[in-house]
Parts: sequence; C-alpha cells; structure tokens
Amino acid sequence: MAPPRRKLWLDWQRGLAVLFMVEVHALDAWLAPDARGGAAYHALRMLGGFAAPGFLFMAGLSQALADGAAERKGVPPGARRTAALRRALWLLGVAYGFRAVEVVVGGAWRRGDGWADLLRVDVLNVIAVGLVLSALVSVGRPARTGALLAGAAALAIALATPVVADVLRHYDATLGGAAAGLQQAPNRLTDVLLAYLYASWPRANFHLFNWVGFLLAGAAAAPLARGPRRPGLWLGLAAALFALGWWADRWQPVYAFQQFWRTSPSWFSMRLAVCLALAGALQLLPDAAERGLGWVTLLGRQSLVGYIASVELTYGALASPLKRKLSFPVTVLGIAAMVALTWAISLAWERYRARRRKGGQREPGGAGTPLRRAGS
Repeated sequence: MAPPRRKLWLDWQRGLAVLFMVEVHALDAWLAPDARGGAAYHALRMLGGFAAPGFLFMAGLSQALADGAAERKGVPPGARRTAALRRALWLLGVAYGFRAVEVVVGGAWRRGDGWADLLRVDVLNVIAVGLVLSALVSVGRPARTGALLAGAAALAIALATPVVADVLRHYDATLGGAAAGLQQAPNRLTDVLLAYLYASWPRANFHLFNWVGFLLAGAAAAPLARGPRRPGLWLGLAAALFALGWWADRWQPVYAFQQFWRTSPSWFSMRLAVCLALAGALQLLPDAAERGLGWVTLLGRQSLVGYIASVELTYGALASPLKRKLSFPVTVLGIAAMVALTWAISLAWERYRARRRKGGQREPGGAGTPLRRAGS
C-alpha cells in the first residue's frame, strides 16, 4: 500500500504561526513607545496575536494525528500514551533549559530576584503541560472518543476561566502577599502552581486557563484532518464558531468577573475560529504551491528553532541596543530581517540534523524536530 501523501497545509500553518511570532516579538521588543499607534501598528499587533493560539492549536492537532499514525502501525494504546507523555515532559525540560540559558546569558542573575525568571511561565511551558493533559485525555483511545474527550476538556477550560481568574483575584486580595508571589519572585510552591493556572507578567506570559484550551481543541479537530482535504467544512465550522462567540459577547454578563481579552469564552471562541479558518483556507491551496511556500514549510518543520531564535534575538542581550528605540518603518525592516535570519538559522539546523542522520547518529528525544514531534 502506498504511504499517505504528506499534508503540506499542516506545515504551512505551523510556518505561518512562526511568522506571526517573529513579527510580534520584534514589534514588541524594538518599537519605541511613542511610535505605538496608528492603524498599521494595531494591524500588526492583531496579526501577531494569532501566533500563540496557532502554535497551541497545531500542537494538539499534530499530537492526535501522530497518535493515529502510531495506531495504524500497530503500536499498543499504552505505549502510544507513554511515548506522548515522554515527548511532552521532554519539551517541558526544554522550556526550563531555555529559560535558564536566558537568565545566564541575559544577565538576569545579577538582580537579587533574577533567578525567579527561571520559573516564569511562557507559551512553551503551556504547550508542554497541554500535551501532557491531551495525552492523558485522548491519546491511546479510539479516534472519535479521544476527539470528544479533548473537545469537552477544551470547552470546560474555556467556560471555567473567568471563575478561576475570579478565585485567584480574591486570593490575592485576601492574602495580600500572594499577589507579589504570583507576579514577582515566587516564595512558595503554591505560587509557582498558581502562576501556571492564571497569572500576569512578569510571573507569566501565558497560563493554562484559557490558553491550553486551544491545544485541546486542536486535538478535538484531528478527525477532520484525516483523509482528504475538506476546506468547506473547516471554513463552515469557523464561521459558526466565530458567530457564536460574537453573539455570546453581546449577552448580559454571565460571570462575576470577566475580562474580554484575557478570560472571556467569547474571545476564546473567536480566536479558535480563526485557527479553523486558516486551516480551511490553506487546504484550498494546491500542493503545487509548495514551490513558492517551501520557505514557510521549513519554518513550520523547525518551529522550536524559530521560537528560540525569535525570543533570544529580539529580547535577548544581543538586541539591547534596539530595545524600544526604533521608529515604525525601521521596525518593519527589522521584522523582515528577523524573518530572514530565523529562516537561515532553521535551514542551517535542518541541514545539521540531516548530516547527523546520514552519519547514523541518534538525536536526543528521537528523530524529528522537537516542537513538530510535540505538535507545534
């Protein structure tokens, strides 16, 4: 039997998430405060806002598709779940390892509380923990059962987010010092755990509620990605989900505490709809488009490399002379340069890995790009 054709639109969507991420990181890190205004700036901010949902959605989708491929090869359910958990925990280790390098190279260790940056929760942490949850909920189960369980978990997380945020808000107000623990240097294990659940910068750039819901929703969408392309179905579901979120946002307040841009189920619904719509739109492109989109495919295959390069080269010590000092036109040129540099680094890493494989050496964690294996 001939092997199934590669679904190029999956790599294209991952690659677009990398592009959105590079753009928003450079914009946030380099643009001068007095230049942060106007239609073009807000358009770029909105576009960059789709990077994290895209990464998370593709992580869950790819993990579920990989589980289906392993099932077709006859791998037992328990072994599939164990492998998925091992990959997720490995990725969590990468997240903390990268954060440690940032602390050392960036000089945060010179501050009295600088080592607390090691425990900051970022999108890579959320992806790793989300993959653990998704593995426990859906990996190793029949495809439809796993998808239903993942979808139910995503819905529960989206609906529970305003409640969790309200509880932690009252926790801060009641215990006083807890807010400092959550948002500054953690002094208790509970503060670290609460930072994962729901916290603000600098303790967390992302949190499990409600961000991990995008990953679980990706796992729930996996049955739609199997078999032939069905762009109409994806686009129809996206339109319905967006309309539902738009309509629900006009209801009278349901929750005692709700912030649209951080906790609202309507916000979650509309962002998820964009992920579905992008998947459907990319499926409309023929495989022949790969000739022009091959560079995007490369970014998608090496998404972990793109993440590390994007963070370190925009926020790291090497970029200190540029931070919050550039005009808008110069920042746009900087974004283009960062995209080119991220692509070049990704290409160099892929060629290095290819030489290692050719030499018969086994990579840590097994073959394949880390985030791509983890699904991002």
